[in-house]
Amino acid sequence: MLFSSPIFFGFFLLYFLFQTYLPTRWRIYLIIVGSTIFYGWWKPEYVWIPYLLMSIAYFGYRWMEQAVTPIARKRRLLTTIVILFLPLAFFKYTNFFYGVVVAPFNPLSVKLIDLPLPLGVSFVTFTLTAFVVDVYRRKFPATASARTVLAYVLFFPHLIAGPILRPDELIPQLERPRRRPLIPMTAIAIFTVGLIKKLVFADQIAESVDAIYNRAGIPSGPEALLAIYGFSVQIYCDFSGYTDMAIGLALLLGVRLPNNFAQPYCAGSIIEFWRRWHITLSFWLRDYLYIPLGGNRRGRWRELANIVITMALGGLWHGANWTFVIWGVVHGSAVACLHAVGGTDIGRWIGRMPGILSAFLTFHFVGVAWILFRAPDLNRARQIAVAPFVGGWGDFQEIIATNLFTVLLVTIFLVMHRFDDHALVGRCVDRVRPEIVWPGVALLWLIAIVLSQGNSARFIYFDF
Repeated sequence: MLFSSPIFFGFFLLYFLFQTYLPTRWRIYLIIVGSTIFYGWWKPEYVWIPYLLMSIAYFGYRWMEQAVTPIARKRRLLTTIVILFLPLAFFKYTNFFYGVVVAPFNPLSVKLIDLPLPLGVSFVTFTLTAFVVDVYRRKFPATASARTVLAYVLFFPHLIAGPILRPDELIPQLERPRRRPLIPMTAIAIFTVGLIKKLVFADQIAESVDAIYNRAGIPSGPEALLAIYGFSVQIYCDFSGYTDMAIGLALLLGVRLPNNFAQPYCAGSIIEFWRRWHITLSFWLRDYLYIPLGGNRRGRWRELANIVITMALGGLWHGANWTFVIWGVVHGSAVACLHAVGGTDIGRWIGRMPGILSAFLTFHFVGVAWILFRAPDLNRARQIAVAPFVGGWGDFQEIIATNLFTVLLVTIFLVMHRFDDHALVGRCVDRVRPEIVWPGVALLWLIAIVLSQGNSARFIYFDF
């Protein structure tokens, strides 16, 4: 059930009516039942998975709190986390590691399992890991009931693709629910921005990008650039569009979710990029992986190694393929290099670089690295990467003419990206008269529906 699909709008209308007229003491049960229907709509036979993961986390944290010594408590934490990650490892990485171990010795080996990846299993696992670890670190009280933990992980706006929530970001709002929506007009406007990003930008650009990546052989130079720039815009509009819709829906239900993006393509360095892109994942990796690895507490070289390891594992989290691992290593190496030169003459020179130039270089570094993220394998990634230099440019005008709408969308995005801000949306809604806002929102919805023809592609991050 996609946020941008007609069936979801019917579901949300019914859910909203139930929430409006049910007593607030029944709100958690409504979240559990409604979110179970939302999740099970995709594949009912997998609806048990978030329940299993919640049970592991809930009983694990209760078991951990019964420990009589700090060492026993830590061992129970680690045991709980290992068990919590087993379903994710089974569904997502069995074939990858089987291929790594078996394929070098048996080129005829096939998949060990052939099961679809459960929707949101990575996000559910990371969310519950944050819950268990925060309870262990005494950052969140060990008082949550089973139904509260279940509602915390099932709350459907963030269930499938985040944001990855800490317990203190959502559980208090579930235990003390608001009776009325939060700033409903702003919520609808934020949802509309996400809808436009998804249906008008991401889905339309995807047609050109997919055509280039799916074609055999080395593309021409213009095609490669269209694929690189196009996918950079597509993945941002796809994922941030989902986040906008999730935040808007949650606001209508009286819940505030943290933003996941802060104009990342305006970042002046790769370090700043990761403070702006998929923010909840970046901080999750920092707090629950980088710091436990030792962070910067064990010397300079260990700090740099921990950065690369963290980013490599973050890449592997995105997909069970060497392309994702190398993508993570590339980003990790860039972050480590900037940390390494910090305080040196090179670092000071980089710091004095004009902002527009540093943003330009960062955006193109990220865009080229996206080739690894999008390509199905390393060979295709190599072909796309070398195409601007060896693919020829004789068909430049033809490519532009054939993909004129895509080029126009990419251009509009690059010009408007720095205005992509929820606070700005809220100020516009507050200052513009309702008789102007409502027709404007209706017009944007009409454009989205016409261009999508009532259909929406699956969100990219549903596969992670």
